[in-house]
Amino acid sequence: MLICPLGLMADTTYQRFAERKMKTMFNATQYIIDKVRRITQINLATGLVDFTGTSVASPQIEFTGESTDKTDAQGILLARFDTAKGVTFSGELSLLNLSLMAAQLGSEVQVASESKKVTGADFTVLTVVDDGTNKTVTLKHEPKTVPAAVYTLSEDKNINGTIEIGTEEGNAKIDGKVITLPASFTGTMVGVYYEFETTSAVKLVDSAESFAEAAMYIVDVLAADVCNPSIKRAGKLVFPKAKIDNNFTVNLTTEGTHPFSFTALKDYCADDADLCYILFEE
Repeated sequence: MLICPLGLMADTTYQRFAERKMKTMFNATQYIIDKVRRITQINLATGLVDFTGTSVASPQIEFTGESTDKTDAQGILLARFDTAKGVTFSGELSLLNLSLMAAQLGSEVQVASESKKVTGADFTVLTVVDDGTNKTVTLKHEPKTVPAAVYTLSEDKNINGTIEIGTEEGNAKIDGKVITLPASFTGTMVGVYYEFETTSAVKLVDSAESFAEAAMYIVDVLAADVCNPSIKRAGKLVFPKAKIDNNFTVNLTTEGTHPFSFTALKDYCADDADLCYILFEE
């Protein structure tokens, strides 16, 4: 009867485990793209997340390059030297995203509160209430300043006259949000233009003197295994430094989307020259 030394048995077991580990090492290089789940912008100065956007449609990454050709006296190509590279990611959010728009405009979303009101303006069409004594309309907000006039409207809601707001006979009167029309008014609707302050709103301003800044971007991708599509892989496109494009058009319809794109920048002071990298996890 042969007896296997304990040490040899342990070595053999370890070798089989190592071989099995090597065979199952994650080394997938081909994927079926399912969708882009999210884009995230990170502020380079603070390291904080500026915004995230989901429901990304038509995502694509474009790798570009520039080169210089060397030809002989007959114009035959002898060599081509690559001189520059570029990477741009673009897509469309299915929803209007004010945080994304703020990044594109170099602005920030203002959130109103009791201590920090935001101002707005409105031209509102109101139905006149006649209680038999007074004819009145009630504004949604109390005006910041007294409106100049009330606009009388035709049946198709076009302006056909004005009633001055004041204290004289025949003027409309205002008290807080309530406007009382003169007794001679005979219509059913009026329009009022006014400015107001509110404690419950968000506001985004496009300033002619503010521009987008460079940031870090992470694009989260969900992919499927080529051999078994039921196995999902989480991938990321990471742009350590990129600049978002401030040229964009938003179609303000139900079917409209919010397009965006950003281009990788070389970090001049970094030790490496990475424009972006792609990472897939098991």
